[in-house]
Amino acid sequence: MSSGGKRKIKIEFEDFNGRKIKIEVSGPSTGEEIKRIYEFLSNNVNNDVSNYDVERKDTKFQKFYEILLKHFPVGVFTSTDALLVAQEEFGTSLSQALVSTYLMRLVDRGLLSRKWSSSGWIYSIAKSPMIQQ
Repeated sequence: MSSGGKRKIKIEFEDFNGRKIKIEVSGPSTGEEIKRIYEFLSNNVNNDVSNYDVERKDTKFQKFYEILLKHFPVGVFTSTDALLVAQEEFGTSLSQALVSTYLMRLVDRGLLSRKWSSSGWIYSIAKSPMIQQ
């Protein structure tokens, strides 16, 4: 069943290893190509967050995550709370934008939960990390 017209389908995503994957199908398509791509990705991309190595141990991002685990093992916190403890632990000034970016990456990776409250976004640790040492 051909669509008869030219089309372009782009699929872009980042896997749990940080690899950016881009797939583009141009021209007439029966949809069979998309089905094959989906089957390939289903069989070859590991979506199991529990096996995910957050980042290398020596990165600022990993250290930020460890700070959150240390200071907020239970309960909730705001981005401002995270900023203050990170600045204290790093001993340097950090921007709110950097902290917000790190928090969103952790939410996207399933390591933090985020919920809207009347005072803004609140975060909590989603689960124990499975970090390969």
